[in-house]
Amino acid sequence: MVSAGTREEPGFRPLRWLGHGLWMLIPVLSLGMLAMVPAAQAWWKVRSAGWAIVAGLLTVSGITVMLGMTLDLDSTTMGLNLIGGTIAGVAAAVSARRVVFEQQDPKPDPAVAHVLEQRQRREHARAIVDEDPAMAVALGIGRPELPGQYEDGGLVDLNHTTAAVLTVELGWPEDAATRFVHNRDARGGYESMREIVAMSGLDPRIVDQNAERIVLLPYRI
Repeated sequence: MVSAGTREEPGFRPLRWLGHGLWMLIPVLSLGMLAMVPAAQAWWKVRSAGWAIVAGLLTVSGITVMLGMTLDLDSTTMGLNLIGGTIAGVAAAVSARRVVFEQQDPKPDPAVAHVLEQRQRREHARAIVDEDPAMAVALGIGRPELPGQYEDGGLVDLNHTTAAVLTVELGWPEDAATRFVHNRDARGGYESMREIVAMSGLDPRIVDQNAERIVLLPYRI
């Protein structure tokens, strides 16, 4: 099986199609006893009720063929069951081939992809904040109000950003954001999130709801 976008080596395509052909002939090669295998693989790939029903019916047919051969049942009845099960198995295999071998993985939801990308950007920006605060300041990490800022995934620096940013970006009530900024500047910033919760007068739930987006750089005038 070759994933979408993978370049095949010269001569690989004929071998690939030969393999697919033999796979589709499993019902014939097994005399109908394994007719359910392609359908079962298709069900395993997509977990649909339709393929479950097809695989179940072909399983019953395969078991019937095996019992007939073991118990030496009427040859006419056995022959009709073998032929019918084999034909149905091959037809199912032809339909299942695209599902099993060529169905591309669904494209990720753009909204989910955006959230994951922003999360990754925040992790990288936090690493800069921890390892090189001076660079973080120069890049404008946590300062969405500054022009041309580094793409930090939506981080907000509580020690330096404005009340407007706290309201717009984090959804803080306007009066709480204004009061926080006034108290922060009056005391020269905060050393930690624990200190903010203990001394800023903010409802801890306001801080917790956006903890993933909050950073604290050393306060500077």
